[in-house]
Amino acid sequence: MARETINCVVMFADVAGSTAMYENMGDDQARERISKSLNTLISITRRHSGKLVKTIGDEILVYFADTDMAVYAAKTIQETMEDDRSPETVGVSIRIGMQYGSAILEDNDIFGDTVNVAARIASLAGARQILCSQEMAFMVKNVDLTNNMRPFDRLRLKGRKESLSVYMFAWEDDGDITNMATASSFTNPSRHQLAEKLILTYNGERQTIPVETTSFVIGRGKDCQLVVSGGLISRYHSKIEHRRGKFVITDQSTNGTFIKTQENQVIFLRREELTLVGSGYISLGRKFDLADENLIQYFSE
Repeated sequence: MARETINCVVMFADVAGSTAMYENMGDDQARERISKSLNTLISITRRHSGKLVKTIGDEILVYFADTDMAVYAAKTIQETMEDDRSPETVGVSIRIGMQYGSAILEDNDIFGDTVNVAARIASLAGARQILCSQEMAFMVKNVDLTNNMRPFDRLRLKGRKESLSVYMFAWEDDGDITNMATASSFTNPSRHQLAEKLILTYNGERQTIPVETTSFVIGRGKDCQLVVSGGLISRYHSKIEHRRGKFVITDQSTNGTFIKTQENQVIFLRREELTLVGSGYISLGRKFDLADENLIQYFSE
């Protein structure tokens, strides 16, 4: 294949939590589940005029000539993978990172800064998230797509003086869109002391989440780090991350997450984030009740 320089959207889409899947399901079953999931992703991207470059372990690398089609493909991927009824998607979540720019096509592969930036953006994404650069977000033409673009974070890149502004595409229905609380305590480093670990107590057992943790998922999915069963609990109900010296919980469920703080304030999260400060309780999918057997106690120190 001759060397060619093109302008395109580069997309990385990979299976979130694949390591846990291998540990919980075994190599053969996990490999089969991931392989079927990647085939689903490839089929969706091709239907949206995407060109598959290659699969890399548990992720695919694809490029698109059209920005809107790339976003539509990402949206369709997340909607499809959310469907519990398909054996190819049960227990699998996808994270997606994209960037628009110049890239080199050669020998059935793609190279360049755009590819590297897309990979970095994908590494920033959590399960079920679609991220892209601000530059790409501003290039999207369809109003229905642009209305769901949200500022997400800033990413420092090697060799660049200025950090890269990253946007999130909120692919869910309007009632489920995550509200990015840009003025909340987790974005204010002076608001609270830095937390060194978070301790969760559930069903008489304690789990310690260290600062090195990038994603600790709570839900009824067997590959969650903390498995909690219940009729109102989603497969991947809530996620805890350590960011900027804080432990942040993000609700990603259907029925929401209730947090009771040490000040006895009950906060309801629905596709929203909150910093876990001091001690309190986490209730998944139902209002706070001290007698609830699925109640999770937390302590940040």
